[in-house]
Amino acid sequence: MSAFENGYKIFSDLAGANIAAISGGGYVGNVEIAIEDLQNAINNLSKDGRGIDTLKGVVAEHWHARTHNIDAAVKNVSARAEVLESHVVGSVDVKGNWVDSDYGLKFYANGEAAGKAQAEIYRAKYEMFKNGQIEKGLEPPTYEGYFQQEYDKYLVECAKKNRAPQGIDEVFPGYNDPNNPLYLGQYRLIAKDQMEEARAWLSRRILEETNGGRSEQAKRYQETLDKLTDRITSNEGSESIPISKAETEELSRLAKEDGFDPAKLGLTTEALIGWDDIMRQANQAGLSAAIISLVLETAPELIKIIMKSLHDEGVDSSDFKRLGFAALRGSTLGYIRGSVAAAITISCKSGKLGMALKGANPTVIGAVVALTMNTMQNATLMAFGHMTTNEFANRCIQDLFTSSCSLALGSALQAFLPQLPVIGFMIGSFIGGVIGSFAYSTSYSCFMSFCVVTGCTFFVLVRQDYTLSKEILEELGLTFFEYEEFEYEMFENENFEFETFQYEEFEYAPVNIRIIRRGVIGVNSIGFLA
Repeated sequence: MSAFENGYKIFSDLAGANIAAISGGGYVGNVEIAIEDLQNAINNLSKDGRGIDTLKGVVAEHWHARTHNIDAAVKNVSARAEVLESHVVGSVDVKGNWVDSDYGLKFYANGEAAGKAQAEIYRAKYEMFKNGQIEKGLEPPTYEGYFQQEYDKYLVECAKKNRAPQGIDEVFPGYNDPNNPLYLGQYRLIAKDQMEEARAWLSRRILEETNGGRSEQAKRYQETLDKLTDRITSNEGSESIPISKAETEELSRLAKEDGFDPAKLGLTTEALIGWDDIMRQANQAGLSAAIISLVLETAPELIKIIMKSLHDEGVDSSDFKRLGFAALRGSTLGYIRGSVAAAITISCKSGKLGMALKGANPTVIGAVVALTMNTMQNATLMAFGHMTTNEFANRCIQDLFTSSCSLALGSALQAFLPQLPVIGFMIGSFIGGVIGSFAYSTSYSCFMSFCVVTGCTFFVLVRQDYTLSKEILEELGLTFFEYEEFEYEMFENENFEFETFQYEEFEYAPVNIRIIRRGVIGVNSIGFLA
C-alpha cells in the first residue's frame, strides 16, 4: 500500500468517527444552551419593576417556553417555542414554530378564576374597557374601533420586533361575533394544580348553559375545556414542564432576590439526558457516519471503474465485486465507529461518566475509537496467522502516527474555520493524514537504512537475521535434507525401451560471482539479499 493510499485509509477511518463525535458534542451543547437560556430569561426579570404577584404570569411564560425548548433539545427535534411579550388584547403569549402552536397563559388565584378568564368573550372584554373609559370621563370608541386600535398596537409591536404582521382577522379570529371566545383557537394553559378545579367549573357551566337553552354560551365553555392544558406540547413530542401557582411565585422571588439556578431543580445535562436519549442520538450519528464512510470507501473503486471505462480497458464483474465489498465494509464499520464515538462523547460531555470528563474533546474521542477498532482488526488478523507480530507492531505505530497528524491538522483547520467546523475538520484531517503517511514512510525508510548499516536492533524492535536464505543456498548448489517430510517410493512396472544414441555437448563452465548484501527482507526484519 502506497503512502497516499495509507493516508487516505486513515482519513476514511477517522472521518466518520470524528464527525459522529462532533455531532454528539454539539447535541450536548444544544441542551446546555437551552438550560442557560432559561436561567438568563428568568434572572433578567430582576430588572422588571412589577411585584412578585404580578410577575408570576411572565415567569410562567418563560418557564413553559424554555423548558419546552430544553426537552426539544434533549429529544433532538426541531420544535421551538417563543415568548411573544405582546400587550395586545387577546394576544398569544407563547408561540411555537409548528402548526397549531398558539398558547395563552392564565395563572390566577384558583382554578375557577383561571377557567373563567380563559373562557372570556369579545363582548365582555369590550364592555370592561368601555366602562373604564366612561369612569375616566372619556368617550369610548365603538366595538370595531376598539379592536382596530388594538390591531394598530399590534402592528407597532411587529415593527419593533421585526416580525411579519398578520391580518386583523388572524390576530382576532372570530371578533366579528362578540359572543365568540376572546382566545379562540389558542390552547388555554393554566397552573398544574388548578387543572382539576378548572375542568370541573367549565363542565358545570356547559351543563347549566345547555339546560338553559343557551347553546352559544355552552359552545364557548366547551371550546375552552377542549383546549385547556397545563403544558406546551409540540407535534414532535417535546413538552414543557408543568408548574404550579406557588412554584411560579417562588421563581418570581428568586428572580427578584437570590437568583435562579436551574441545577437546584434538576435541570442539568446529567439529569435530563437519559441513556435512551444517548442511544437514540448515537444511532442517528452512526447512520450519518455510515453514509460518510460509504462514500469515502467506494469513491476510489468507483474512480478506478470510470478511468478503466475512459481508457477502453474493459470493466468486468470483479470490479463491481470490489465496489460492493468496499460499500459493505465502509458502511458497516462506519456505523460502528460513529455510534460508539457519539455514545462515548455524549456520556462524557453530559456528565454521565463524571464531571472530570465533561471537558473531553470529541475529536480525540473519535480518533481513539477509530484507532481502537483498527487495533482490534489487526490483532484478529495476527491471531489467525494472517499477520506477524512485527507487522502488527508496525501497523499500530503507523496508524498512531498518521492519525495524530490527521487529528492535529484537522483540529487546527476546524479552529481556523469556526463557521464551517465539520468541513474544516475534514479537509484538515485529509491533508494531515496524507502528510503523516508520507512522513512515516520516509522516516521508516531512513530508520531501516540506519539499522542495515549499523546492525542496531533497538531493543529487538528490528530483527537482524544473519542466516542465508534458502534461495541463496540453492544458488550455491547446496542441497537440503528435509527430515521433517517422509517420502515413500512408488511401485512402477518396468517397460522395454530401445536404446538411443546420446551424444554429449561441450559446455564452457562459467564462473559466476554474486555479491550478497544485507537489506530489508520483511517488516522490521533485516537479512541477506542476493
